[in-house]
Amino acid sequence: MRNRLVSARALLRTSIDDPTAVRSSERRAELVATVDRAVADLEEARRRVARSPGLTAMRFIPLLSTQRGGLARLVDDARTGADTGRQLLVELDGLAERTQLRDGLVPFSGLDGFGNDLSVAGRTVESLVRGSSGLWGPLADARQEFDDLAGDSSHRLNQAGDVVVAAHGFLGGGGDRTYLVALQNNSEMRDQGMVLSYVVARFVGGRLEFGRGGSVGEILLDRPAATPLPPGTTEVFGSINPTRLWQSVNATADFALSGRAMVDMFRQATGETVDGVIAIDIPGLASVLRVIGPVTVPGVPVALSAETAATYLLHDQYDGLAPSSDQTPRRERQSDLTEAVIGRLTGGSFDTVGLGRELASTAAGGHLRLWSAKPDEEAVFERTGLGGGPALAEPDRTFHLAVENRTATKLDYYVQPSVRQEVRLTPEGDAIVRTFVVLDNQAPVGAPPSYQLGPDENTRTPGQYLGWVLLWGPAGATQAGAVSESGLSLTPVIVDVGPGQVGETSFETVIPDAVRDGRLSLRLVPQSRYKPVDLDVRLVGADGWEVVGPTSWQGPWDRVRTISWQVRR
Repeated sequence: MRNRLVSARALLRTSIDDPTAVRSSERRAELVATVDRAVADLEEARRRVARSPGLTAMRFIPLLSTQRGGLARLVDDARTGADTGRQLLVELDGLAERTQLRDGLVPFSGLDGFGNDLSVAGRTVESLVRGSSGLWGPLADARQEFDDLAGDSSHRLNQAGDVVVAAHGFLGGGGDRTYLVALQNNSEMRDQGMVLSYVVARFVGGRLEFGRGGSVGEILLDRPAATPLPPGTTEVFGSINPTRLWQSVNATADFALSGRAMVDMFRQATGETVDGVIAIDIPGLASVLRVIGPVTVPGVPVALSAETAATYLLHDQYDGLAPSSDQTPRRERQSDLTEAVIGRLTGGSFDTVGLGRELASTAAGGHLRLWSAKPDEEAVFERTGLGGGPALAEPDRTFHLAVENRTATKLDYYVQPSVRQEVRLTPEGDAIVRTFVVLDNQAPVGAPPSYQLGPDENTRTPGQYLGWVLLWGPAGATQAGAVSESGLSLTPVIVDVGPGQVGETSFETVIPDAVRDGRLSLRLVPQSRYKPVDLDVRLVGADGWEVVGPTSWQGPWDRVRTISWQVRR
């Protein structure tokens, strides 16, 4: 019985977490088959509940009857959730056939109906979260695990429904729109990649069109834009002029602030007003190429595909460039790639569902960010994580880390951060979190000076990296040297790491009253680097508490991760 439930839950969890799950009609068919296997496991579990003499006898024993009823309800709820998901997948596959993106024309009619389907499915799954009151032992644990899965799934479905509804206006369904596409380079990091190129995109009559683009060096500002900065942002980032220099505009973790600043800066530099910002980095563009296929870009010797774009744009194009090389042609190639992508989208037919799933996966890692001048759309983007900052959900439990380049080099291609958190729960219920950040600088040792490796005016050796390590800890937590920024508590540290060397720094954060409803949880928001940060979180002590389940988690920090432990005195 337990094996059947565990198998079904594992299949459904894999289906939810697999970023390729709905990329194509073939993958959608595989996912339906996966759900069907889960349904078969659940149906067999239901039959065993009905036929088991021991479980039948439990009906007449008051305390045990609660357990039997709870088991039957758990199996039925799991079946309802699986059936809901299967129906949605079938509708999704039909939607994909009806709503191809053809010649850049957005298929609004099909998308609008599917937004409502997502919301209905979200409410159905949400109703299956019942709690484990009155249950005990493995059954109580299984109920809690199912509730966690159902709660997570309903949250995602409701968010997806909201995004589809907001997309109608954002993509020009209610009138023409113009956007600044900020192209972010992951070889020189701010909180996202550094903004070095831009493109103007328009939705006219519901059709995507390409406008002008190029280097941000063509739209320089002679004074800061009028975007107001919060005191903490001014204290930490004011010296790098985030409302005058495009290279600094997204140093803050709050994209609502960065997006507003970009619109103000673009208007001041060009006299043009745009309706919002679409910020996308190289991994984000690579995800689009995964759907539309390789494109050719003038001056680039290879076709740029999902597999080759990042390596070429973040490394190969710099190879052999002298420190004083003119970078204008190179910067324009990133906007040229975007122009080629838009050209392909406006001159062919593509699976809207597959493209949407790729962009959703990209956005989960922070590689795609949106800002809208329309407050209702912006509210959706912030609520769903497509925009805004890290503090929009559970700010008193949220951590965010960024490693930003303090040199005029392209060294972030070589720098691989890793993070280890050691959590200790005190008898009073406070959490003491020690965060260790390691910077592995894999730049070549003994290389000659170059544009990519430096040195610059602040460094001595080619490949020397000055990492601005910024840890945003939870709001209301105690953290040495912290200021309030992006709704959290920010502590900045600079780590100097030579080529081929490893540098490390650490932070200590105290979260008061960290246990809530029997759980100790940390919400961890990633930085959108070329390669995800390696993350290791361990509960190393819980004096006076009993901990249920595993005490550690390791994996890629490629999306928002919530690490949670069930604890009881």
